Amino acid sequence: MADLARYLVPPDASLFFTKNDPSDPRMGDLVRRGVKGLDAEGTVVALLGVPTDEGVKRNGGRTGAKEGPNALRRELYKRTPFVIGKERSPAGTDVCDLGDVRTGKTLEETHETLTAVVKELCAAGIVPVVIGGGHDIAYPNFAGFSAGTEGVGVINIDSHLDYRKPSPKRNSGTPFRQMLDHRNSPLRAMNFVEVAVQSFANAPEHYAELVERGATVFSLRDVRTEGITKVLDLAYELATTAVDSLYISMDLDAVNGTDAPGVSTSLPTGLTTEEFLTAALFAGKRRKTKMLDIVELNPKYDVDDRTAKVASLAVMYFLTGLANR
Repeated sequence: MADLARYLVPPDASLFFTKNDPSDPRMGDLVRRGVKGLDAEGTVVALLGVPTDEGVKRNGGRTGAKEGPNALRRELYKRTPFVIGKERSPAGTDVCDLGDVRTGKTLEETHETLTAVVKELCAAGIVPVVIGGGHDIAYPNFAGFSAGTEGVGVINIDSHLDYRKPSPKRNSGTPFRQMLDHRNSPLRAMNFVEVAVQSFANAPEHYAELVERGATVFSLRDVRTEGITKVLDLAYELATTAVDSLYISMDLDAVNGTDAPGVSTSLPTGLTTEEFLTAALFAGKRRKTKMLDIVELNPKYDVDDRTAKVASLAVMYFLTGLANR
């Protein structure tokens, strides 16, 4: 897979934190770096950054998410792999940080590159964990993830439906309409589920059309009424009916603005950090989950790196889930 190098910028070595203490290893000691560290026969997870917020800008959101990938890495590599309890540690999960996708002159060029990288990783049986950047990256993630398949499922954990029509260009609000409208799309509406969508933050026409097409939308109120675990169980059942591959997209603006202020569109209501991390652990544990992304981390608006810490913990919980499949 050495040919991937032309698509990538290697990760910044200074982000890989270490205590230089064998008794206290950190993720910065454990995660391998760059394409040279990628072994298709051994690697389970590949981290991949997409440092662009052009899609957010096109959608009228707050720019700054292009700094998200490195902000997440800075926190992630400080974490220890130690899990308190009976669950297996993610320390044994073979993870390689490939660095960032090379951004093109246009958002569309960047998306084409991202699609090519994700396609190759998925074909090799590696689970991509893609770090945004704006939520527009969900569409090229999907295109690479679903290439050559007859059917896939998608779960979006988000305050917003992100089902806008490109007007005329794609942006951070259009990815899930693009997926469903994709020519010969392997995603049927019945296998698309939105979780934690909020009132007063979405267009009624988008909601009505999604439901009419056969998609399922669980609101934040549904989560409050039924509990996050039950909603996730139902979402997984719906998204994976008659398909074996699931892509889960996690937008940090699903988390309430007190816990996660550093996003492109913040709201004071939303999931708690614990609910968001429960979803990440859930995603990792489910065998049909073959890809994850975490998007909209905007360090420009973060406070005490709260949002970056939530995002880094989501990666840790996902890796823990994988280790316990």
